[in-house]
Amino acid sequence: MTSSNSLAYRGIKITLIILMAMGLTIASLRYKQPAHCETLCRDAQSCQIGQCMFGEQQAGFPLSFVQDTEANSPTSGWGKVGPEDYFYANLEAFALNVAFYSLILWLFQRLLKWLFSSFQT
Repeated sequence: MTSSNSLAYRGIKITLIILMAMGLTIASLRYKQPAHCETLCRDAQSCQIGQCMFGEQQAGFPLSFVQDTEANSPTSGWGKVGPEDYFYANLEAFALNVAFYSLILWLFQRLLKWLFSSFQT
Protein backbone atom coordinates (compact mmCIF):
# COMPACT_ATOMS: atom_id res chain seq x y z
CA MET A 1 0.00 0.00 0.00
CA THR A 2 1.33 3.42 -0.86
CA SER A 3 1.55 6.08 1.78
CA SER A 4 -1.41 8.07 0.40
CA ASN A 5 -3.58 4.93 0.32
CA SER A 6 -2.55 4.08 3.87
CA LEU A 7 -3.37 7.60 5.01
CA ALA A 8 -6.77 7.49 3.27
CA TYR A 9 -7.50 4.08 4.83
CA ARG A 10 -6.70 5.41 8.31
CA GLY A 11 -8.82 8.51 7.73
CA ILE A 12 -11.79 6.41 6.66
CA LYS A 13 -11.33 4.10 9.64
CA ILE A 14 -11.16 7.01 12.09
CA THR A 15 -14.22 8.64 10.50
CA LEU A 16 -16.22 5.41 10.76
CA ILE A 17 -15.21 4.92 14.39
CA ILE A 18 -16.25 8.48 15.28
CA LEU A 19 -19.58 8.14 13.43
CA MET A 20 -20.33 4.85 15.20
CA ALA A 21 -19.35 6.44 18.53
CA MET A 22 -21.75 9.32 17.88
CA GLY A 23 -24.49 6.79 17.13
CA LEU A 24 -23.78 4.95 20.38
CA THR A 25 -23.78 8.24 22.28
CA ILE A 26 -27.18 9.17 20.85
CA ALA A 27 -28.45 5.65 21.59
CA SER A 28 -27.30 6.13 25.21
CA LEU A 29 -30.09 8.71 25.63
CA ARG A 30 -32.34 5.76 26.42
CA TYR A 31 -30.39 5.39 29.70
CA LYS A 32 -32.21 7.76 32.07
CA GLN A 33 -31.63 8.30 35.77
CA PRO A 34 -33.85 8.11 37.79
CA ALA A 35 -35.48 5.66 35.43
CA HIS A 36 -39.20 5.99 36.13
CA CYS A 37 -40.29 9.63 36.28
CA GLU A 38 -43.99 9.81 35.49
CA THR A 39 -45.21 12.79 37.50
CA LEU A 40 -43.75 15.91 39.05
CA CYS A 41 -42.84 15.92 42.73
CA ARG A 42 -43.52 19.21 44.54
CA ASP A 43 -41.00 20.61 47.02
CA ALA A 44 -43.41 20.44 49.96
CA GLN A 45 -44.01 16.70 49.72
CA SER A 46 -41.65 13.77 49.77
CA CYS A 47 -41.20 12.14 46.37
CA GLN A 48 -42.94 8.81 45.89
CA ILE A 49 -41.97 6.06 43.43
CA GLY A 50 -42.46 7.36 39.88
CA GLN A 51 -42.12 11.03 40.86
CA CYS A 52 -39.19 13.33 40.13
CA MET A 53 -38.39 16.96 40.88
CA PHE A 54 -37.60 19.56 38.22
CA GLY A 55 -34.20 18.90 36.65
CA GLU A 56 -33.67 15.61 38.47
CA GLN A 57 -33.95 13.24 35.50
CA GLN A 58 -30.89 13.04 33.26
CA ALA A 59 -30.08 10.99 30.16
CA GLY A 60 -26.87 9.66 28.62
CA PHE A 61 -24.16 7.17 29.51
CA PRO A 62 -21.42 7.20 30.85
CA LEU A 63 -21.87 10.95 31.37
CA SER A 64 -25.33 12.49 31.47
CA PHE A 65 -25.48 15.12 28.76
CA VAL A 66 -29.23 15.87 28.65
CA GLN A 67 -31.10 17.08 31.71
CA ASP A 68 -34.72 18.02 32.26
CA THR A 69 -34.93 21.78 31.80
CA GLU A 70 -37.51 23.63 33.82
CA ALA A 71 -38.39 26.53 31.57
CA ASN A 72 -38.90 24.96 28.16
CA SER A 73 -40.82 21.76 28.82
CA PRO A 74 -44.57 21.55 28.25
CA THR A 75 -46.53 20.87 31.42
CA SER A 76 -46.88 17.20 30.48
CA GLY A 77 -43.07 16.91 30.38
CA TRP A 78 -42.27 18.53 33.70
CA GLY A 79 -39.93 16.40 35.78
CA LYS A 80 -38.83 14.09 32.94
CA VAL A 81 -36.49 14.25 29.96
CA GLY A 82 -38.27 14.73 26.65
CA PRO A 83 -37.42 15.73 23.07
CA GLU A 84 -37.65 19.42 23.98
CA ASP A 85 -34.71 18.97 26.39
CA TYR A 86 -32.32 17.70 23.69
CA PHE A 87 -31.78 21.25 22.41
CA TYR A 88 -30.08 22.13 25.70
CA ALA A 89 -27.63 19.24 25.77
CA ASN A 90 -24.26 19.63 27.46
CA LEU A 91 -21.92 19.52 24.44
CA GLU A 92 -18.79 18.96 26.53
CA ALA A 93 -20.27 15.82 28.08
CA PHE A 94 -21.50 14.74 24.62
CA ALA A 95 -17.95 15.10 23.24
CA LEU A 96 -16.50 13.13 26.18
CA ASN A 97 -19.05 10.36 25.59
CA VAL A 98 -18.10 10.25 21.89
CA ALA A 99 -14.43 10.03 22.91
CA PHE A 100 -15.24 7.23 25.37
CA TYR A 101 -17.15 5.19 22.79
CA SER A 102 -14.46 5.91 20.16
CA LEU A 103 -11.83 4.49 22.48
CA ILE A 104 -13.95 1.40 23.18
CA LEU A 105 -14.54 0.83 19.44
CA TRP A 106 -10.86 1.39 18.62
CA LEU A 107 -9.79 -1.11 21.30
CA PHE A 108 -12.39 -3.58 20.04
CA GLN A 109 -11.16 -3.39 16.45
CA ARG A 110 -7.54 -3.77 17.65
CA LEU A 111 -8.56 -6.84 19.64
CA LEU A 112 -10.29 -8.34 16.60
CA LYS A 113 -7.26 -7.60 14.43
CA TRP A 114 -4.97 -9.26 16.99
CA LEU A 115 -7.25 -12.31 17.30
CA PHE A 116 -7.50 -12.81 13.54
CA SER A 117 -3.75 -12.39 13.09
CA SER A 118 -3.04 -14.93 15.85
CA PHE A 119 -5.37 -17.49 14.21
CA GLN A 120 -3.71 -17.08 10.82
CA THR A 121 -0.21 -17.86 12.07
